[in-house]
Amino acid sequence: MRQISERVDEIREEIRGISHEIHENPELGNEEFHSVELLTGLLKKYGFEIETGICDMPTAFIASYKGSKPGPVIGYLAEYDALRGMGHACGHNMIGTLACCCAIALREAIDEYGGEVRVIGAPAEETMGGKCAMADAGYYDDLAVAIMGHPNGKHLASGKMMAIDSQRFEFFGKAAHAAAAPEAGINALNAVLLTFHNIDALRQHTEDTARVHGIIRDGGVAANIVPEYASCEFYIRAETSKYCLGFSERIKNCARAGALATGCELKITNSEGYYDDLHTNETLSARAVQHTHEFGVTQDMTADKSNGSSDIGNVSYRCPCIHQWFDVVGDPDVPLHTPELCAGADSDYGYEQMFIVAKAFVATAEDVLTDPAFLKAIRDEFDTLERE
Repeated sequence: MRQISERVDEIREEIRGISHEIHENPELGNEEFHSVELLTGLLKKYGFEIETGICDMPTAFIASYKGSKPGPVIGYLAEYDALRGMGHACGHNMIGTLACCCAIALREAIDEYGGEVRVIGAPAEETMGGKCAMADAGYYDDLAVAIMGHPNGKHLASGKMMAIDSQRFEFFGKAAHAAAAPEAGINALNAVLLTFHNIDALRQHTEDTARVHGIIRDGGVAANIVPEYASCEFYIRAETSKYCLGFSERIKNCARAGALATGCELKITNSEGYYDDLHTNETLSARAVQHTHEFGVTQDMTADKSNGSSDIGNVSYRCPCIHQWFDVVGDPDVPLHTPELCAGADSDYGYEQMFIVAKAFVATAEDVLTDPAFLKAIRDEFDTLERE
């Protein structure tokens, strides 16, 4: 444990400096060019081989460090996109640098025991979800484990996250003068309104934990013109991917009914990426929590069920995975996507907690490299996962 602490402490100021630079220069999803340059430049300095442009995404990357002997492949997951208008109020500057810190500190263990460590950087978690395309392409399939830490108002074990689908409905009608010739028009806005009413009626017959929420994007140009075009967008969430996909199809039927009733043409597209529900590997999570306590965290880390969603859910169907939360503000009532969280993601307190978690994640990875029984238990649990 002392050696792990020393390895992390040797690079903590360098890691913090890069995290600060990313925090002060927030970039939206798929535009994180400066952030990726900083992260890959750091990893290249420490002997990692860098591959960029994964899945035709310019700001996706994989950094690899291989030992001389075969062994498990450890994956640390990096994010680095910011929120529009709020900067790093979700703390992704820390997620990317935490992954790099862990991977660099694990190199000595890789040299000694074999195997490989990778930092897998995926863009646009807040929108399209870069991990989705990378998961579909198989980039997580050979990982023994995938480990990620996320800033929060308190330390928590990895738990559940909801699956989410996103739908955009565009209705095409016919313009006409609303007073002189309303009979000549086809009202696209009415189709949008009927879609909302149909969804409200559907809510009575859905699981209590399912969620659907939407907005009108376009509703017409003038009150005396029958709207020839209108559009709306919805997020559809559920505790399992299986239910979410079925629920999403019922939402589409609500839009189809609105189009049929008004005579509009309907176009259905995904406004953002589809995220699976997160399946935490409890065997891996328990060991990471154990080490987090050993390195100094005293908070109760019992996992909460989150009503949020993340593209790490797609990863969890591909390999054993955890998404542990770490405190950066010292206040459990501070939620994500707030100015308080943004400030905590570049604070002395936040970095102190981040480096504790880094040490815990390195210790957990070393256990995977050196304890075949532990690795088998992780894999046995993963193999029982129902693919819905």
